[in-house]
Amino acid sequence: MTQISTAVQTLTHPVTNAPESPTAISSPALVHHPPIHVHKPAAPAHPHPLEIAKPAPPLADLAPAAVRKPLTSHTFPRTKTFNSPWCMTYSPYTASGNCKSSSAITSDVASIAAKGFSSIRIYSTDCSGLPIIAAAALTHNLNLVLGVYIPPDGIPAARPQIQDIIDWASSSSSSSPNTRNPSWQAIEMIVIGNEALFNNHCSVPSLATFIAEARSVFRAAGYTGPITTAEPLDVFIQHKRTICPVSDVAAANIHPFFNPQISAHQAGSFVASQLKLLGELCPGKEAWILETGWPSRGSPNGKAVPGKWEQRVAVEGIARAAGRRSALFGFVDDQWKEEGEWGVERNFGCGGLF
Repeated sequence: MTQISTAVQTLTHPVTNAPESPTAISSPALVHHPPIHVHKPAAPAHPHPLEIAKPAPPLADLAPAAVRKPLTSHTFPRTKTFNSPWCMTYSPYTASGNCKSSSAITSDVASIAAKGFSSIRIYSTDCSGLPIIAAAALTHNLNLVLGVYIPPDGIPAARPQIQDIIDWASSSSSSSPNTRNPSWQAIEMIVIGNEALFNNHCSVPSLATFIAEARSVFRAAGYTGPITTAEPLDVFIQHKRTICPVSDVAAANIHPFFNPQISAHQAGSFVASQLKLLGELCPGKEAWILETGWPSRGSPNGKAVPGKWEQRVAVEGIARAAGRRSALFGFVDDQWKEEGEWGVERNFGCGGLF
């Protein structure tokens, strides 16, 4: 569910790169969603989206932690307690797909911090993402999960974002040679590509080469933290022999709604089971979920029913079962997207639940 408003639509299709091994996915397997990344909205696939009106249970257990300590040195992402969700994804776009104003972005980031999240994930360096989003994040003691987005044009179009990150970190560095760069320290993870293989934006070998290339450049610039990529779990499994060696951590996007056998009440246990499987794919490397959530509007996908009450139940279950290692998707609804199959692609915003 790549969050770049200027990307073009991709068709629903399997990854064309040949699988490396016939590794099976544990049951129940994740049935991934069709990619919808279009700037111009289209008519919904279903004209009558279902929304069930039920009393919403409170999220009292998701109260923000009272204090978040700043990073003093760079470490891999830290495991959080349940009361302090790890990460929220954020896309700085208006409903029309344009960039939000700096004041709106700053306000959003402040809200994410106030809700108790420890980190914020962004997908690219567009919309002045680093000067505005990162500055606000540092002000509010949020750590950064930064993305290098690989567009349909492929890897060459993604390379300038690496330099964008380095330029930002360099311009924010301390003037004292004996002081660590606070910008590099605040970056918990750099994600090279988001569902780039699933969307056929590049080949498996070229992605692996690009990750290794990016790591070399970032290490030379002073960044010592984890570098990885994000794919749906089934794609990760299919290409684990190539992805694992070039990834410092195992990371995947896991969306329970797109499995028609999973209800909102089962979302938490499903995500936890998929996280466990992810952790077994790259021995010795930590596992992290970089997108997960549930839609608040749309049409049913089997047992997976969208709705405000269902979203609350699902998100609470995910937070309880896997919140310490999950980035919730996303802060607000993405009205700039197409509705997509089941009419849900715009409707994953869950920041209001916290």
